[in-house]
Amino acid sequence: MTINLKPYFKLLRLKDARSYFLIALFGFIISQGFLFPFEDIIIFSGIILLLLGFGFSINDCFDVKEDELDKTKKNPIVSKETSFKKGLVFSISLAILGLALSSFFGLKVFLFCLAGILLVFFYSSPPLRMKSKVLLDLISHGLFAGPFIFFLPLLTFETKLTLFHYLIAFSLFCFSIILGLRNQFEDYNADKKAGLKTTACILGYEKSEKLLRFLAIFYPLSLFPIFLLIPQQYFFSFLIFTSVFIFLFLFSRNYKLVKNYKTLDIYNIFALSLVLVFSLR
Repeated sequence: MTINLKPYFKLLRLKDARSYFLIALFGFIISQGFLFPFEDIIIFSGIILLLLGFGFSINDCFDVKEDELDKTKKNPIVSKETSFKKGLVFSISLAILGLALSSFFGLKVFLFCLAGILLVFFYSSPPLRMKSKVLLDLISHGLFAGPFIFFLPLLTFETKLTLFHYLIAFSLFCFSIILGLRNQFEDYNADKKAGLKTTACILGYEKSEKLLRFLAIFYPLSLFPIFLLIPQQYFFSFLIFTSVFIFLFLFSRNYKLVKNYKTLDIYNIFALSLVLVFSLR
């Protein structure tokens, strides 16, 4: 008897996980994890892949109702490629394996991963299902899809945390909130039909779009304090690129389309790349 693994790969949503993996990679480089033994790097990579997979798969398990209303979604549970029960077992197995691997790095990392797993679980799962509660949906997404991923390599590779790291974590928190609202904005119609009470659904389509634009335009302010702590040449590069980003974002003729928010992604990658260059000097 052969097992069809295709639906389980779909639950991992590897394409969607790329941006969050980049945050983990960013933290890995900041913490200079590449200087540690190869075995540690492999175990850390396994933890990241398992926990990211858990986050996406557990979300698909409990998003069946709204995904049925959105034809663009490729949820294998909706398409009956696998069952809710099997998807749930698969998701929890990923979390348990990731937690087991985290124990190799000590109690602090283990407890940190446990807290992250619980946050992700209650973000998607009833009865809390934080993703369907106004503001709490954005705050919880901001935490686990930003600072949590960034701090995990720092704790794993025993980095001494400073103001510099906390400022980066805050900017990633802000960026993750924007990502969360972008997801809600894209899923607005299906979520509204499913009766969800996300921040976007409560605000309405137009107000959500305005809030999203506002957060995106003012996102550079969350990066500003980071560049005050590093040499001037990085700061001037940051100011120039920020000016270009704001101009493009404000005056692009497609500014009302979600796809234009890819401009923000490019801007964020550039800004964080400057931070990386400074940290590796």
